[in-house]
Amino acid sequence: MDGQNPLKDTKREVFCQEYLTDLNATQAAIRAGYSKKTAKQQGSRLLSYDDVAARITHLAADRVNRLRISADDLLIRAETILKADPRELTEHRIGACRYCWGIDHEYQWKTKREFREVLARATAKLPRKPTVAQRDALPTEEGGYGYKVTRDPNPECPECGGLGSPFVQFADTRKLSPEAAILFEGVKETKDGIEIKMASKDRAFDTLAKHHKIAVETHEHTGKDGKPIEHDVKVKARVVLVPPKAMAPSETRPIPKEDGAT
Repeated sequence: MDGQNPLKDTKREVFCQEYLTDLNATQAAIRAGYSKKTAKQQGSRLLSYDDVAARITHLAADRVNRLRISADDLLIRAETILKADPRELTEHRIGACRYCWGIDHEYQWKTKREFREVLARATAKLPRKPTVAQRDALPTEEGGYGYKVTRDPNPECPECGGLGSPFVQFADTRKLSPEAAILFEGVKETKDGIEIKMASKDRAFDTLAKHHKIAVETHEHTGKDGKPIEHDVKVKARVVLVPPKAMAPSETRPIPKEDGAT
């Protein structure tokens, strides 16, 4: 049984094909048409069949031959993903807040253009006859210009207390190291902003753990006709609890005198 030919049982054949997708027997059984309620048991049972095992082995080898990827290539990639530093792709950093380095710790602007744009928007919202309080609430230039979020927080800042302002920084993916490039899987734009997609370190660990036999798997072993395995040597052990002995009372005896001693 070499597994070269498709299995006569269509559902078993589909299971073999689907199993190679993610190596998940339960999900493969569901996708092959087996009941979700018994998919876990059915998947495990299918893997124990000789024809299924041979077919999966053949399909896997055929895929590797087509792709010209060796097992070593896959392990090296998994190891690279596991060791890659995600901070090369994105960082959570702490920078100065707007008041850290402003003049007299007033709000500091990046540039004059930023100030003018904010002032124009605030002015446009004023009523036709604004009150003195409304005019006094308009933005001012008192804090000066030159704000940079990448600057270190000012420990003397009365607004943030030296804690600064958090921000997220993404790496230029054109300049990634080889390890980070393998970890990087693309960018996704969402309603909340940009999301960096990375390869799963958990899957990489599982791959290496299985290869090095670190993962603990439980197998049931039986002897002939399903009976317990018989061993030639039987070992019996008996534990005997012995109570502690009571200490003998101490005795006082005179020291024997040597001949001639007085």
